[in-house]
Amino acid sequence: MRKLFLSVFFLTLVLILNSKSTYAQKVNTSNKSAPVNLEKKNDNGLKTGSKPFNRKETEITNEISRLKEHYSKENIKKISELQNQLDGKNNVEDYGNEINLISPDVNNSKHSSLQTEQLTLSEIYASNNAYIKAIATQVEQRNPGAGTIWVVIAVGAGDVGVGASPDTILYFNSTNNGISYSLIKRAALNTGMKVNYDEMDLEIVEPFTNDKYLHLVIAIITDGFTGSYLSGILTLKKSDLTLGGGPSFSFPGANSNVSKYSKPRITSDNAKYPVEAFLTITVIQDSTDGVNNFIMTKVCNIFNPYAIISSNSQITYLSQSIHTPVNGYSVEALTDVAYYNSGGTVQGDSIIFVQSGFPGTDHSINIYKNYGNTLTYPLYSGSLTGPDYRKEFGRVATNGGSDQKSIYIVYVEKDSYMGYNFSSINAFKTTNGINWTHTQLAGGGDANSEIKNPDIIGRRGTEGKFYITNKWVTPRKDIISSFTIQNSNIKFFTADHNNQFTGSYASPKPSFRFLNNDSCLTVWPVYSGVYSSCGCKAFSLNIGLVIEGLYYPDNDSAGIDISEIHLRNSFPPYSIIKSVSAYNLGFVTFPDASSGNYYISVNHRNSIETWYHQPVNLNDSVFFNFDFYSSQSKAYGNNLKQVDNSPVIFAAYSGDVNKDGFIDLTDVLAIYNDAANFLTGYVVTDLTGNDAVDLTDMLMAYNNSVNFVSVAKP
Repeated sequence: MRKLFLSVFFLTLVLILNSKSTYAQKVNTSNKSAPVNLEKKNDNGLKTGSKPFNRKETEITNEISRLKEHYSKENIKKISELQNQLDGKNNVEDYGNEINLISPDVNNSKHSSLQTEQLTLSEIYASNNAYIKAIATQVEQRNPGAGTIWVVIAVGAGDVGVGASPDTILYFNSTNNGISYSLIKRAALNTGMKVNYDEMDLEIVEPFTNDKYLHLVIAIITDGFTGSYLSGILTLKKSDLTLGGGPSFSFPGANSNVSKYSKPRITSDNAKYPVEAFLTITVIQDSTDGVNNFIMTKVCNIFNPYAIISSNSQITYLSQSIHTPVNGYSVEALTDVAYYNSGGTVQGDSIIFVQSGFPGTDHSINIYKNYGNTLTYPLYSGSLTGPDYRKEFGRVATNGGSDQKSIYIVYVEKDSYMGYNFSSINAFKTTNGINWTHTQLAGGGDANSEIKNPDIIGRRGTEGKFYITNKWVTPRKDIISSFTIQNSNIKFFTADHNNQFTGSYASPKPSFRFLNNDSCLTVWPVYSGVYSSCGCKAFSLNIGLVIEGLYYPDNDSAGIDISEIHLRNSFPPYSIIKSVSAYNLGFVTFPDASSGNYYISVNHRNSIETWYHQPVNLNDSVFFNFDFYSSQSKAYGNNLKQVDNSPVIFAAYSGDVNKDGFIDLTDVLAIYNDAANFLTGYVVTDLTGNDAVDLTDMLMAYNNSVNFVSVAKP
């Protein structure tokens, strides 16, 4: 693996605020929050022309809410009739411009039974011949089947152009709390259809019947990335695994030559109304006149999500954007959506729309709200600004049950300083739907370590309980982090779930599982596979050990390389309790260790194993920073070498290429022989990490050998 040079100051995702350590990643686990106003900005682009309810509409929506709470076939029929009255037409409108996304023979494709094709622990899917485009997950939360975990994966092939092979949608589930997964359904899209990266969302509707419905919204590009940009919905009926729906969204006046649809998001009011749930879907529409781009948020509703299995005509569209079309181009523009209940009847049934990354307003999170059970346009409620930086990837979650007022918005904040770009993961939250606070969860990466695509899920009916995942994109791998939120405050932080030393095209997704009081589940991708991590308790550390050979004082830059991080007993013989492979500078997670006193040691492939100077008390509730580089005394036996005077930096000795605990003539001769043979590449005798074994490597080992450098340990 090649050595990578990174600026010392920005290497390990440094949080700028309140950080005194050059290398150490700081994570806010104090739950400090600052109040922030929901400010109504005087911007006509944010306003909507929605008319208020009249008396008749209010009566209809209240009656729909009442009927939805009491299941009967007759009530379902009445709801449909009332909804048509509210809609102003006798039948749900079908615009006739839909394009079917899934292959006609999709329900003839083979699928596995629920108890076959069990995969290895934590591995859901892997294939060397495909790559992961997007993932989504949901967990059944009502009997029968409560606790069943569903994971949907969009798998792509590399070909492009008209006639290209279509992407495939794979449905997996786990009936044993995420220990193993089974392939349940495989569905190919129509020829040439390719799923957009990270543009897939999943909602589960669970009535009190034997049937449950998984509603998947996706964005695709036709003709192998050369055609139309479409979004649509697929619905899987659990009882017989019939896959229905499959239409692209067909908004009035849409023209596939100029209208591009992307980033669909979906929510339901199923937590409040278990039987007759409605679906609300948002889609970003980018329309162009050939010169200018106009970005809009379109909304559609499905008032009978069960019938979409057999009919595509159940989708009802709001024809206009919920806000004035925004002139400008943005790949970050997104409107997310969630349902929450704040008590009462119709006034308590609300849909919240959260807008981020739109040109001209990307320094704030803009909020729109709408009553449930209606077809009126949502109203602009105000903007959350907090620190005046760019805000992207905004996601919102609620708890959704009766009188559940907590709302949590997570997003990425971006800034630049002296030519460097920084990013941090932040949140706006409220426990009453009115008063908001701002908090920074973690930050901030530079151009070599960017925070991207956080996502959040709320536990149905459990006020203030949320789970967040995000990834830090680095040149070597994606760092997959997660936050457990309880009572709207951070309870646990896990630094990194990814032990694969690779990146991904897609992003991690959060979930809950019905075990140990709803423990957390993280579903995370690599380029050609998908894994899951069970639980949310772990030892999360930040290791800061500089390697002598990889440090360059001329430009104050250090290199990172894979090392073994050992968790050892604090008493003789100091046995290794847990080991993980990680970088010498970066996040480390020990997922299943017990609280207690431990020594920490770091063992790099051609450097002296270095022990922290004393045992430390570790637990799963605090994020720990271990800085080896700022003082020689940070290592046991002062076993570090000063490699820079300004700033003062200490590093682990390089040259132990045979890993016997000593740097001696044997190591020097091994380096000499490889240098004489002009050996190149990622080899153990290349101490400086320049992919060539030469005199510099040999002299470094020789100087350490004459000083009798060896491991220092208790």
